[in-house]
Amino acid sequence: MSLASPTLTPTYSTGSTSYSGEGRRHMRRKDFQYKYGKKHHSYDKEKAPYPLSYDRNVLELEGLDNRMAQHLRGSISFVPFRERHPTRVLDLGCGTGNWIIDAAKAWPECEFVGFDLADIQIPLHLLPPSIADRIEWTHGNFVTNKLPFAEDEFDHVHVQSIATGVPENKWDTLFAEIGRVLAQGGSIEVIEDDIIFPVLPRWFTQALRVRPLRSTSVHNPAGNHHYRLPTTSGPSSMEVANAPTHDHALLESLHESIYESRFINMKPSSVLPIYLTTYFRQVALGPIVSFPMPPLPPIQPLPMQITPSYIIPDPNSELLSSRASTIVPGNGHRAPSFSFSSSISTATSSTLISRASSEFHSRPRTKSSPLSYNGDTSLSSFDLSENGDSVPYIDITTLPLQHRYMVDNSAIEDNTHLPPGSLFPGDQVNKLNDRSLAMHLYRTYQLVLACQEAMWEELKDRIRNRKHELLPFGWDDDEELEELKSRKKFEKLIERFQKDMEMRVSLWCSLDDMGWPLPSKEPLSKAELIEAQRLRESMLEARKHATIEEMQIPCRAVRAIVGYNL
Repeated sequence: MSLASPTLTPTYSTGSTSYSGEGRRHMRRKDFQYKYGKKHHSYDKEKAPYPLSYDRNVLELEGLDNRMAQHLRGSISFVPFRERHPTRVLDLGCGTGNWIIDAAKAWPECEFVGFDLADIQIPLHLLPPSIADRIEWTHGNFVTNKLPFAEDEFDHVHVQSIATGVPENKWDTLFAEIGRVLAQGGSIEVIEDDIIFPVLPRWFTQALRVRPLRSTSVHNPAGNHHYRLPTTSGPSSMEVANAPTHDHALLESLHESIYESRFINMKPSSVLPIYLTTYFRQVALGPIVSFPMPPLPPIQPLPMQITPSYIIPDPNSELLSSRASTIVPGNGHRAPSFSFSSSISTATSSTLISRASSEFHSRPRTKSSPLSYNGDTSLSSFDLSENGDSVPYIDITTLPLQHRYMVDNSAIEDNTHLPPGSLFPGDQVNKLNDRSLAMHLYRTYQLVLACQEAMWEELKDRIRNRKHELLPFGWDDDEELEELKSRKKFEKLIERFQKDMEMRVSLWCSLDDMGWPLPSKEPLSKAELIEAQRLRESMLEARKHATIEEMQIPCRAVRAIVGYNL
C-alpha cells in the first residue's frame, strides 16, 4: 500500500511501478531533480530533510557499509539467529537494496520488503528468480507518514544509515511505528554512523599548495590568517574567537548548519539507545567503534626528466650522461607533476631522485614495508636520514591495537540478551589492516561532498542575510556579487577540499601494496622537475609537525544496537 495516493482506492507499489487495488497502473511522481548536475530527491526539505545526492558514487558507499558490517559481525545480521531465521523482513531505508539481496542469499526461505523514499533499488529483473521472487520494493516517506504495513507483519526489521534524513523529533514516532509492524518476539537491528566532517591539519594542507593564495576572497591556507576586514574597524572579539582553525573551516561550518537547520542530530550513536530502550526489550547496545585517520603514506618518487635531444645516451650505462641531467627511475614509475618556482642544482635533484626511486621501488609489496615507529610522538622521528630523503610514515601495525580503532563502552547499560561485546567481536575488528582506515576516510569525505548543494543553499543564505558570519572565514564580500561568481568561489572551495582528501586517502598506496604499479606518465622538463622537488621537500618538512594525536582523530564512528519486541 502507499499512503501517498490521493484516491480512496488502496494502492501498493512493487518494483518501480504503482498499482491500484483494481489493477490499474499509475505513473509514480517525479522522484528526482537536478541541481548543478547533482541528482536529488524532489521533496521539500521540511518533508524529507535528507540532504545527500543520489549520484552513483554516493550510492556505491552503501556497498562499502554492508561489507564492513558483515566483516564485523561475521554474518548478514547482528542478531544471532541460530536455529530459526526470520521469515518476513523489512529493510527500512533500504537504499539500493544491497543488504536485502545479500540477506536473501543467506536466508533462502525468507521474504523481504525494502522501503525507501526514492526509487533507486536494483531492478528485480536483473536478479535470479530465486532471489527476485522473494523481494518487494516499496516507496514512501516514513518521516511524515505512518508505515504502510499491517500490525505484526514482520519478524525482523533492519535499519541502517538513515540518520542523515531523520530529524531528532521524528525518531520517537518512527520507532513506535516499527514496534507496531514488528511481530511479538521479533527483532530489530540498527546500525548508524555519526556525522563527521574530516579535518586535515594545516601542516598537511599548506604543503600541498603550490604557491601562497593571493586572492582574498577565500581563506589563505598559510599559517597566518590574512583577512581583508573592513578598514573602518578591526575584527571583533567574537570574530577572533570564531577564526577558522583549518583550511576547510567554512565548509565544515556549512556542513554542520545543514543538519542543524533540519534538526538532525549529528551523533545518533548517543541518542538512539534512548529510543530503542523505550520501545523494545533486551536491548543489546554495541560499543561506539571509532576509526582514526589512516597512516600517512610514503611520498611517491620523483619522475624522470626529459632528455635533451642533443644528448646521445650510452645504452651500456644504468644512468644517462650527467650532462643530460636525466634520471630514469626503476620500472618506469613516476609521480604526478606540480608547478611552482624554485632553484636547486641539477646534481642535487638527480641524487635525491635516484635515492628516492631506488628506495621506493625496492621495498617489498607488504604492509610491513613502511618505516617503523621508534616510540616518539612526532613524525620527525620516523627514521629520517640526515639528507632528509627518506619518507616518514607511521607504521600503524607496530602501534597498540587501540590505535587502529577506539571502543567506547561507557554508554552500554544492558546486554542481558547477548554477551558483552558480541555485536562487535574484537577479533574481527583486529583483522582490519591499516590501509582499511583509508576507506573509512574516503566514505566520510564522500558523504560531505554529497551534501554539496545543501551547503550551497546555506552559503547563499549567509551571503544574503548573514554576511558577517562569513568574515572569519575569509569570504570577504564587500560588494554585492552575482550568484554565478559566488558559485564559482564555492566550487573552488569544494574542489580544494576534494583534492586535499584524495591526497590524504592516497589510494595509490593501497594499490601499490597489492602489487599494482604506478601508471607511467610523460617525463618532466627540467623546470617541472625542480618544481616537483620543491613540493616534495615541502611535504617532507611539513610532516615533521605531525603528531600521533592527530593520527587518532576519528574519521568515522559507528554503532550497532539490537532489540526485541517482547
